[in-house]
Amino acid sequence: MIACLAGFLMGFIGSMPIAGPTSLLVFHRGMVARYRDGWAVGLGGGLGEGIYCAIAIYAVSTLGDNFTFFTPLAKAVSIFLLLALGLYFIFVLQETPGNSPLGESSTADWRRQFCIGLGVAAFNPTLLITWSGSVAVLYSLSDLTFQGYDRIGFAASVAVGIVTWFSILLALMRRFSGRFSFAMLQRVIRSIGVVLLVVSMVSGARMIIL
Repeated sequence: MIACLAGFLMGFIGSMPIAGPTSLLVFHRGMVARYRDGWAVGLGGGLGEGIYCAIAIYAVSTLGDNFTFFTPLAKAVSIFLLLALGLYFIFVLQETPGNSPLGESSTADWRRQFCIGLGVAAFNPTLLITWSGSVAVLYSLSDLTFQGYDRIGFAASVAVGIVTWFSILLALMRRFSGRFSFAMLQRVIRSIGVVLLVVSMVSGARMIIL
């Protein structure tokens, strides 16, 4: 029970910053009034991150020094992912806000959005490093020792916490959507894309230099 609560809180609080690829995609879907699609992206991303978390629980105690070989590869993949997402936000997104209620997305499109969220998380291997570090810190700061089903419960609760936060975020965006103009939202989206491009290029340069 304590492991589940800890996992839920870590997933919920850790998803609050609008910084990762999944949260940015959920945020975009909310800004163009595609709330159900945003929830599907968040559900897929939460599942993918929960799987990484489950792997991390075992990795903390078994892989150890092998992370020194994994880290550069993970960073390179993450830089590419940020670059691709930045270009996507700047040049591809030309949608207009819809007036459809939440439940009118097609089943096929909902599944596609779920796969997008799952794929973005799956191709972001730094999540394994992030969750390995988080689990290691949790071990060091508490008396928790996950055994058997506690490991599964912790990882599942992380996924639930992530999806819960995205659900609350989308509900708030839907509640206050009338206060924002679409032109302003498009500028925000493109600005985020520019920031992602800059971050990816700076990170890539630092990786090459170092």
